[in-house]
Amino acid sequence: MIAAANVILMPFSPTAVAFFGVYYKLQNFLFMPMNGLGQAAIPIVGYNYGADKKHRIVELFKSIIPIAVGIAAAATIIFLIIPSPLLKLFSASNEMLAMGVPALRIISVTFIFASITLVLGYSVSGLGNGVVNMLGTGIRQFILLIPVMYVFTKFFGISFAWYSFWIAELAAALYSAAATLREFKKKNIFPEKKTT
Repeated sequence: MIAAANVILMPFSPTAVAFFGVYYKLQNFLFMPMNGLGQAAIPIVGYNYGADKKHRIVELFKSIIPIAVGIAAAATIIFLIIPSPLLKLFSASNEMLAMGVPALRIISVTFIFASITLVLGYSVSGLGNGVVNMLGTGIRQFILLIPVMYVFTKFFGISFAWYSFWIAELAAALYSAAATLREFKKKNIFPEKKTT
């Protein structure tokens, strides 16, 4: 993803490439707790599915999704309010600040969608389906993101490149939600109340 994005961004400005590298580091820091939540959910889902305590899986989803969305919402607020200090952590030049401040604000709107894709993908892996996680990640980081970024930059300019995240992250979240619901139906997991 980074290599392909750099090929798209380099003809416009080396600063755009440098900014994208900084953004990727910032997003890795943001997604660490969400990755942790998702990976922790895998054995919990698997154990409870194996023990035929499917209602606990539903309870887990009711807990983990609001937590992940809350972390993403907090990060969105931070990125919207203080993008300049975040970029200055990486010694951003004035040129990078001019490009990066609006770009960070545009991209940050997608964090909540990304959090849903991450936790649903990991959690469904606990039901024995790793494809949802793989395709969700692929859509948000390459399959849709890179072609849309290419089209936006080619026809609308570099300032529109960052809107490609809106399309890729929304599509990935919708796919992950639909695939999770399909997996729930396939495994006969419904919000039934059972005694523990």
